[in-house]
Amino acid sequence: MRACIAGFLLAAAVPAAAGVAVDRRLIVVAFNVAGHVQDGPQAGYYYVAFGGGAGTLRGPEPQGEGWVAYVLFHRGRFYLGRGPAAIPPSVFRFTRPPEPYSRGLVTQDRRGVVVELPILELAAGGVPVRTVKVNVVTLDGDRRLLDALGKGSDDRLGFVTLDLARELYQPFTDPQGDAPEDYDIVSGSVSVKVP
Repeated sequence: MRACIAGFLLAAAVPAAAGVAVDRRLIVVAFNVAGHVQDGPQAGYYYVAFGGGAGTLRGPEPQGEGWVAYVLFHRGRFYLGRGPAAIPPSVFRFTRPPEPYSRGLVTQDRRGVVVELPILELAAGGVPVRTVKVNVVTLDGDRRLLDALGKGSDDRLGFVTLDLARELYQPFTDPQGDAPEDYDIVSGSVSVKVP
């Protein structure tokens, strides 16, 4: 046990000793719905999906493709999940259960949700994250897609991209009236926060 703890402490100290900066920034996503965020027993699902990788046309799609990590709000609780490895996107939400998560809140007026995610959660293989791609997706209680950013729940290009080298804040709007009001995404923002 002591050997494991000593190994962990040594591994944690190496980046600091080597002069490598650890990215402690957080991505903050806030979104609003036309109605009120639901959290009762029959409530649906509110996902904030994060993607990464190169290419401007590749991001987190409403069906689950391209999700590196996600924060889920369902029945009054927040969860953090990581995207699929070799699991088909249509089923990964069922096969990779998310973990309880404490970096989310429902706004006081119950019209919005705010989540924070450490940028390090999006780093793949130690490669620094340069762009963050975000999508907001809502589903009903039977997990049928209701809304996502863009022109609707089938818009594969509706995600928002934040270039971390140039931007700290990116507002977005979404067409109103294309989903039931409690799941109809209408506006929001993606920003960077330094704790």
